[in-house]
Amino acid sequence: MYVLKSFDLHADIGYDIMQKKNKGYKENILKTYHLPKFEQGEIAYICMASFFDGHEDWTDMQDMIQNTKKAIQECEDVCLLLQAEDFFVPVKVHAIMSVEGMCGIKEHPREKIRWMYEQGVRLASFCWNDENALATGVKGDTQRGLTAMGKEALDEMVKLNMVIDVSHANEKTFWDILSHPKANIIASHSNVRELCDHPRNLKNEQIGALLKRGTLIGMNTAPQFVHSDKEKQDVAHLVQHMVWLKEFHHNKVDSIAFGFDYMDFYEEQYDYLKGAKDCTQTGNILQEMRKYFSEEEIAAIAYRNACDYFKKIWQAHNAI
Repeated sequence: MYVLKSFDLHADIGYDIMQKKNKGYKENILKTYHLPKFEQGEIAYICMASFFDGHEDWTDMQDMIQNTKKAIQECEDVCLLLQAEDFFVPVKVHAIMSVEGMCGIKEHPREKIRWMYEQGVRLASFCWNDENALATGVKGDTQRGLTAMGKEALDEMVKLNMVIDVSHANEKTFWDILSHPKANIIASHSNVRELCDHPRNLKNEQIGALLKRGTLIGMNTAPQFVHSDKEKQDVAHLVQHMVWLKEFHHNKVDSIAFGFDYMDFYEEQYDYLKGAKDCTQTGNILQEMRKYFSEEEIAAIAYRNACDYFKKIWQAHNAI
């Protein structure tokens, strides 16, 4: 029997840390609010995203990234993952700092990407749903992809061995990123377009290209990405996206991961997936998976695929 713990490739924890700090909270929000929920839901690994929707500047990005790093460093039960060896540090939660949307980068992209890396960021997407100086999200011009500055930023990320997240990128940006042969690419929180026709989900051609790269697709609990019928926006139909991916990948599960994007901590009330309103209910997803997957496959999807992916690329980089 495998230990049922999970690796969540996407949660806007950095955004929550910053929002609460701006409202005057003095305590470590990571420690007092998030960590108890991670423990209850057996979330052992998590990518803590600093989220930017398109209106922020470089100072905004710096503030959130630095405050996220500070919260992690001041929480003794959390280890910031920077290299493969950090996975073996005995703590309750291992965290990767990520950035969702780099709209604040309007000049000097290489310098700013290096700054992010030096702060500890190891995973980033070029855009949210917006158009910015680097790239174009799913709500932007369909003919606009990576800009010249975006290609410069991509090249610097590749040099630093950072992982590029293509969730939220429009198709032109997606394929522009995929055209770089050495880029480490994941889709941290996107589902299958064939099962739910939403622009944030991936088409078969995109999924096939990601599988050829040997990368990860993180399953997203946002109900509108799971099923177009509100009555079917539940855990059972989320798991069907995993079943589809396994069949599409010739009965293999090595590309499937979790990127839950739980939003229970937002002040704005969002609909949540029936049976998975927040990370404490992640066990309901694992339980539903038992109808279709072996315990070994569940462990691979829940955490091993993601752990192995980051260990592999970091070890390869250190060996150069």
